[in-house]
Amino acid sequence: MIDELLVSATPYGVRTALIDGGEVVAFNAASSNTPSLLGNIYLAAPERRGGAARFVAISKEQNALLQDTGADAVADNPIGQVTRAGWAGKAPRVTAQPALAGRYTVFFPLGTGGSVARRIESAEKRDQLLALAGDLSETHGGGTTIRSAAEGADEASIRAEAKRHHRHWQQILAAAAEVEAPASLARGPDLAERLIRDTLPPGARIVTDDKDMLARLSAYTAEWAPELDNRVELSDDALFERHDAAGAMALALQPEVPLDGGGRLTIEPTVALTAIDIDCGVRPGAKRNAFLAASLEATGAAAREIQRRNIAGLIVIDFPRPDRADARQALIAEMQKRMKGDTVAHKVVGITESGLMEITRRRGETPLLDALTEVRPGAYAGRRPRFDALAFDIASELRFRVRAGARNITLLAAPALARYLNRVNGEAGGADYAALNTWLGADISVQEEQELRRENWAIEVE
Repeated sequence: MIDELLVSATPYGVRTALIDGGEVVAFNAASSNTPSLLGNIYLAAPERRGGAARFVAISKEQNALLQDTGADAVADNPIGQVTRAGWAGKAPRVTAQPALAGRYTVFFPLGTGGSVARRIESAEKRDQLLALAGDLSETHGGGTTIRSAAEGADEASIRAEAKRHHRHWQQILAAAAEVEAPASLARGPDLAERLIRDTLPPGARIVTDDKDMLARLSAYTAEWAPELDNRVELSDDALFERHDAAGAMALALQPEVPLDGGGRLTIEPTVALTAIDIDCGVRPGAKRNAFLAASLEATGAAAREIQRRNIAGLIVIDFPRPDRADARQALIAEMQKRMKGDTVAHKVVGITESGLMEITRRRGETPLLDALTEVRPGAYAGRRPRFDALAFDIASELRFRVRAGARNITLLAAPALARYLNRVNGEAGGADYAALNTWLGADISVQEEQELRRENWAIEVE
């Protein structure tokens, strides 16, 4: 069970780590330069059709793919909500059936009736919450789903959240009546807020290294997760040094993962899918049960890396020699067991006779590799750090140096990187890095070094 959420923030973005028993189980990252649209609600304007697909404009610069079927979806309800961010050149997806989610409930303004999350297994509790969901639907209209986190919550808290959803929807309708499409109507929760809402149990701690983030998370928990309101803390230390999160993140960007019993995983993302090859380290000629035992052990490492790296979409895992039906079923059962605690919707589809296991995992947050790196120009050129990821690393190190008492600091950076550092929160900053210095509370001089490569930088302290 998750017991800690680390939230590191700079003007260039946010990085998070979910901790379970001192081990990092999931990383996520968001860039201020390309903020996520997940959960945002817009007054959409109909655009072009492409075959069976319909595109809508959600802003003057951004089109989105409407995922709902039915030719009149946009005409009947032009209010759309982003359900999946765009990636690899693909447009974001929106639905004309918006949902307002909290920790305990999901309100469907255009839905009907009540339902209860399948993870709530107690028949008595399900009946109790189902009756409550039906009552909330009758009281506020629309449809209400009660989430699994509500199993341990009191009824007053659940009703209070449902009331906030209804009030929020009325505000969205009022805003839609005052603007012309396309227009933004409401911002969805940001990365850290989504993790608090969807992932954290009541006893978890939330630790951040940024005062502004502390204020935001405190305000969010006070309204939407009051049981976590007194669990938000500010750290003056290098936050990702806790539990060696920084080291674990560096390893999560590597294509190979060593296995405890020998062998390795090789993880290769493509546009269409992510392939994971399993080399169990068992020598040819070994008995079948040796291969199966090693493969079963490797499922744990594969499941851990899928969640830690936030791999999404279609995942294909190549196991060695599962030539018996019972062996393939054992691998499926073991993977389902290992993935059971994953809070992201997923399905272990099956495994072929040749040993290819298919898993689908919902695309929500950006996969860690895509959040921090990009493909180098040119064929077969590999990947390189993104500018926003480099800027985040630099800002984090500068903050740590300033907190340690350093004042006369010079940053040496490649010219393009130095220029990027003058973009704070996605906007071009003033002269002499004024916005960055204001955030740091110190004067940092930035010196462009022509001979440095794109991703190279250094800090000098006198």
